[in-house]
Amino acid sequence: MNDQQHAAADDRSGGNTRTGRVPTPLSNGRPARTAVVLGAGGTVGIAYHAGVAKALADAGVHPADADLVVGTSAGSVMGSIVRSGHDLETVWSMARDNRHPFREDEPAFRPDVIFKQAWRTPMGLARRLVGSGYVLQRSAMRWPPMSPPLSLQRWYRAGMASTSEQRSELVGWTGEDWPERDLWLCTVDIVTGRRMVLGQPGNPRPALPDAVRAASAVPGLYPPVRIGRRMLVDGAAHSSTNVDVAVAAGAERIVVAAPLAFDHDDPPPLHLRAMRELFDRKLERELAAARSAGVDVLVLRPNARQAGVQGLNHMRQDGHSEVAELAYLDTASTLRTEAGREFARNWRQMVREDRQTPPAM
Repeated sequence: MNDQQHAAADDRSGGNTRTGRVPTPLSNGRPARTAVVLGAGGTVGIAYHAGVAKALADAGVHPADADLVVGTSAGSVMGSIVRSGHDLETVWSMARDNRHPFREDEPAFRPDVIFKQAWRTPMGLARRLVGSGYVLQRSAMRWPPMSPPLSLQRWYRAGMASTSEQRSELVGWTGEDWPERDLWLCTVDIVTGRRMVLGQPGNPRPALPDAVRAASAVPGLYPPVRIGRRMLVDGAAHSSTNVDVAVAAGAERIVVAAPLAFDHDDPPPLHLRAMRELFDRKLERELAAARSAGVDVLVLRPNARQAGVQGLNHMRQDGHSEVAELAYLDTASTLRTEAGREFARNWRQMVREDRQTPPAM
């Protein structure tokens, strides 16, 4: 495959029958009808997703029933957990109580998993700083195009934190294999600057823990993950949600959980809104495109109170209980509105119809 073919595969976004384009099919050969999109947000985002997922399930909108789960960063972690068949009550208890379900007397958000120092000497720190600076530049700006000499690339090491413990943690939750039902994880190739959706038909499917690590490799904090000839980082470098991936798969009804956006009817104070502004603007463009394609979208994003509880440090090791509880309460409240009840009814109907439809041959 040449570079142009690789670029086409990496940027594969398919289309939507409602806009005259052919959807990117699922692994079963059919377009998606229902999708859950789980956005970025660090450890705080994982707690947020746990509360949202429980409230959705309690209302009969089970995330595991969706034809497609799209995950970015924290959403890739939660998406892989949901698709791996874990009881949402277990995930809810983990976030609310910060208690590890598989390790006795250990917290769920362990310091050695979130941030384990990756250097031992001042020289090691210098190498990490240089490498992390390069990754940040390639992830955020991508201009001017930089390709350091091979000798320099071997000298620096990107990422201030080690991810060795992360992989072991993920294996405990998901195992090595991809789930049977579609899970698409969004990453960015720092060499080309293009988005790559792992798990999408035609794109790579490395061991699932490695795919999740790539989709949640926060530039500068964690090292890029090499998948084949690609160097991949957190898909939030492209978008904190990547709603367009679900739209391109043909989804007619989408739940979007966006921890890094904010509720426009109840926005947070300026100092909390500033860090969310770019993520929210991108989400708004994605939502406008989805709705213009006729997609029914239920959007869940933090209001002022939730944003205040989430704070500025989204990679913290504690304080997740209130985040999860507020996400649950506010999502449940949204689903009790007339629009929320209608969305839930239509979702359940669509799921029932899909179960009665034989798979494509």
